[in-house]
Amino acid sequence: MNRRRIVLNALATIGQTLGSAAVLFFLYRFLIRAIGVERLGIWSLVLATTSVVWLANQGFSTSLVKFVAKYAAREQDNDVALLIQTAVLSIALGLAIVSIALYPGARSILRFVLPPKSFPEACAILPLALVSLWLTVIESILQAALAGHQLIAECNYLEMSGSLSYLFLAVALVPRRGLIGLAFAQALQAGAIVAITWFLLRRRVEPLPFIPRRWSSRHFRELAAYGLHFQVITASQALREPVTKALITKFGGLAFTGFYDLAARAVITTRELIFQATQVLIPTIAHLHERDPESIPRIYRDSYRLVFFLAVPAFACLTISSPLISRVWIGRYEPSFVEFVAILSAGWLVNVLASPAYVVDLGTGALRWVSVGCVATAALNAGLGFFAGRYAVPHGFGAVAVVSSAALSLAVGYVMVVVAYHCESRMPFAQLLPLESTPILLASLTCAGLFLFAVAALIRSATPPRYLAVTTFALLAAILIPMWRHPMRERVLRWVFTRAPA
Repeated sequence: MNRRRIVLNALATIGQTLGSAAVLFFLYRFLIRAIGVERLGIWSLVLATTSVVWLANQGFSTSLVKFVAKYAAREQDNDVALLIQTAVLSIALGLAIVSIALYPGARSILRFVLPPKSFPEACAILPLALVSLWLTVIESILQAALAGHQLIAECNYLEMSGSLSYLFLAVALVPRRGLIGLAFAQALQAGAIVAITWFLLRRRVEPLPFIPRRWSSRHFRELAAYGLHFQVITASQALREPVTKALITKFGGLAFTGFYDLAARAVITTRELIFQATQVLIPTIAHLHERDPESIPRIYRDSYRLVFFLAVPAFACLTISSPLISRVWIGRYEPSFVEFVAILSAGWLVNVLASPAYVVDLGTGALRWVSVGCVATAALNAGLGFFAGRYAVPHGFGAVAVVSSAALSLAVGYVMVVVAYHCESRMPFAQLLPLESTPILLASLTCAGLFLFAVAALIRSATPPRYLAVTTFALLAAILIPMWRHPMRERVLRWVFTRAPA
């Protein structure tokens, strides 16, 4: 196990996630002022509607990581080149067909959920949204090939470059072209990253041609067989977000969809900081599954303890900070944004705590219960969201009911994944609450609870902002104190500074 490469990949992933979060902050702040939150809601809904094209991606990209690593370890560069070309050609052609078939259905969905005055603008950006997502999926396939060579850090550098170029293009095009300019910015950025990634792959894999042109049925069957279960997982995950946004738009309105998108971005960025760092273990676990399977439970225990140490206070701190984030990002205190952040933080916390079990299942290929959990999440999200939103509309909180249903369904599905892993590996459930992390859990729950009552009361009583800031920082400090005293803190710092490259 190349520990130095694992640490470099993890640090680069965390750095890229932080950098992308900063870019996203400035991008959304700019867009709110340039086009308004309702038109931002239109853009968010169009992307959610077309994001079904990701269904064709994730199974192949995960398979590509595994099999590129396999053939690269055997120094079979010709097989690596043929595998990459097969994946790119299959995805490019298949996704083009799916996008063409999706276009009329996406128009129908937008006509159903959008107000009549917003429908023409949404239709105008729909083709560009499909093109940009087509390019983004191809980009992810190419980056999966880099990841198979343990070049995850390089993938993160590309992602960061893409985020910055997207921001600059948006700032240049949106003031003159509106939503069309934003769609052009995303398509141009995705096309540039595809070209750069292919150039880097050709330097790493010499047999790769200038343009992909060879296709192998044997390698296609190899990729498809492994990716079948993961395709079910991806389908469930890809459908969840557009269904949620469509239900919010139907039962709450476009403004609520825009605020939900902002809240989801904030929460998912926090989740990515932790989850993406654990994903670098997938190639390592795949290797250990072949060579040293007895060591996998130890890796799971260590990674779960680390994730628990980071995730519980992270989501509590995000919830407590949401009023200040709202004032800086949106320009005012927005109750819907704060409510959505608190609700989504609870659901995504369960998702992050399940990530070690999820990653181990991906690395070993035991995807049955992951598939069951993700399908259950998608089904519950659609069913609960529809009925909750429908019956909550007369009471004035249809959007909150839909978001609450989304968070609950997410938590239920990933609880199933964790429970199944512990049962199949015969690991005690007591490990789900590390004893040394109990003070962190208690502090996080207490401070988040105080925030929901005390800080909300301060806002309703029009307390001056400085008192709100003081209260917020006091609650954050109360969470950080047990983190500082936790033995994991010293271990993480020592691990980073002794393993990281100069």
